[in-house]
Amino acid sequence: MGLYPGRDRQRHILETLDTIAHWRARLFASLLSIVLVLGVVLWLPTTGILLYQRMWDVAAINSAALGWIGVLWWWRRLSYTVRVLNFLAINLLIGVALMVVVGPISEIYLFAAPVLAAILLGTWPAVWILAGSGLALFLLCYTGYVDQKIVGMPATELFAALSVALNFLFVGAVLTLSCAFLLRRLAKSLDDLHRLAFYDVLTGLPNRRLLMQRLDEVVGQARQGGRGAALMFIDLDRFKQINDGRGHATGDALLKSVTARLSSIVGDGDMVARIGGDEFVVLLADLGRGSANVHARALATAENIRNAMDTLFEIDGQSYMASASIGVAFLRGPGQGADDLLREADTAMYRAKLAGRNRVAVFETAMQAEVEQRLSLERDLAAALDRGELAMHLQLQVDRHGMPAGAEMLMRWRRADGSMVPPDQFIPVAEECGLILRMGQWALRQACDCVVRLGRAGHPLPLSVNVSPSQFRQPDFVDQVQAILAETGAPASQLVLEVTEGVLVDDKETIDRMHQLAALGIRLSIDDFGTGYSNLGYLKRLPLYELKIDKSFIRDTPGDAGATAIVQSILAMAGHLGLRVIAEGVETSEQAALLASSGVDGMQGYLFAKPMPMPELLALLDRRVVPNPFALSSAVICKTAGG
Repeated sequence: MGLYPGRDRQRHILETLDTIAHWRARLFASLLSIVLVLGVVLWLPTTGILLYQRMWDVAAINSAALGWIGVLWWWRRLSYTVRVLNFLAINLLIGVALMVVVGPISEIYLFAAPVLAAILLGTWPAVWILAGSGLALFLLCYTGYVDQKIVGMPATELFAALSVALNFLFVGAVLTLSCAFLLRRLAKSLDDLHRLAFYDVLTGLPNRRLLMQRLDEVVGQARQGGRGAALMFIDLDRFKQINDGRGHATGDALLKSVTARLSSIVGDGDMVARIGGDEFVVLLADLGRGSANVHARALATAENIRNAMDTLFEIDGQSYMASASIGVAFLRGPGQGADDLLREADTAMYRAKLAGRNRVAVFETAMQAEVEQRLSLERDLAAALDRGELAMHLQLQVDRHGMPAGAEMLMRWRRADGSMVPPDQFIPVAEECGLILRMGQWALRQACDCVVRLGRAGHPLPLSVNVSPSQFRQPDFVDQVQAILAETGAPASQLVLEVTEGVLVDDKETIDRMHQLAALGIRLSIDDFGTGYSNLGYLKRLPLYELKIDKSFIRDTPGDAGATAIVQSILAMAGHLGLRVIAEGVETSEQAALLASSGVDGMQGYLFAKPMPMPELLALLDRRVVPNPFALSSAVICKTAGG
């Protein structure tokens, strides 16, 4: 199967666009109308003059030519080529007739036919018509019908006729071939413009514009009782990480590989389009009849695509896992336009993303309400940042003996009406709409201010603050951090920046940025360790300070042997690498006892303290009443320590 399925159907669409053939057809139609109008307007005065001068034959030629042109203008069912050839024949015959009747002054008419042929038909038809015009001129001169005098030669001699014809052919060739060359360049320029306008430069796939035209066509057919169709919106799950981490060349190669896989799955009557960075659309235009059959065939194709995207991509000797989230929308009938279908497929794709990625989701009407709610949340979040509704709370971290060892800055959003919006709702929205950059910079400044306040209050604790991957990858991120440290006066050694494992890719800029931050004295922590990239080779190459074990591993300890083994393995590995370890989500004294006995450096969770505003944390530290769960489990700890 070819790389671009449905190309014949796509070409059919392009035939209705501004191709050179369509341009010629429009030009000829305009030219024919102009000639007819001018001929009708000038016919009466011209005919009157000719009749007054008793030039009956010329008047008859003009009238016949005008009538012929009128027939061509009216009889549009004739093919384009036949109409153009008739028009050129009129020009040629008028030229020949006028040369016979009027004289050599009418030779200019013979130039019109080949030049117009070059414009309206192309090079070779123009060459043949030029040759025919030259032959006609030669015969007219040779037979004496045209008195083409050349000084020193009889008009009827062969050499004189040849001289006239060859001079005509030379000048005519210059004019005709110049027009043909310009038209050929124009044709190539139009083709290039069409490709830029309707196809993606990188993959060669149809772009959004061509997709929407084809989609309009399919929707129109469905309204007339056509067969079932479906639209799939495909978004690669890990493209940004690969593109940012490995570079744009690898990202481009991945997109081309995705194109090849998609094109090998869909049928010849379908279309694969690329409408954004890592967004593809598949239009299944003919799925037969019957709702159950249409749904089954579309979902089978969607699952095939998901499986294909979930298979490793080999690029320059390296393997990459991309996977894809796919949204499927079906044509439902009247009232549903092309834009509606694309929006519904996009909405379903986001549902697949929210459900965990690498999934297929079918659009349901209720999803639209969720999308509107999400857009409303996005608008409210932007306003909340400006109105000061966001706040940073601090959750205390303790060492294995239960003593305060630090705190993590956590963002909270309390609306003006007092209701709270959970972070797992507004943080993903901020990342998608780009607000995370403003929010991240604000959070970093808040963390530095809190470091200073804790120091002044006599509780110099290191504070951790999360940094999103998009914020960390900003080219001027190190400069931003330096500026905030300078403005607030916070010591860099008391600031811990938490990044996710997705940042740990073999990207020289990212690695250099980490070393620049470490050189400032800032500590770097890997948040949610064990749930992301997990290439352990990077742990010894990067200037890391600590690992934070994700709460999903802590939740099942100590009752689950597997979870306990994972936690203890992480602790042992970190110990050998000289990395500090903090366990998140500690909620029971048994979990705390196990972690303490296993050598954890710090713990964080509701067992010790909930996230709280800065004044409450200061009051807690001043009273020195941090909950000590170890008093409840000292026997367990001692027993473990004593072997």
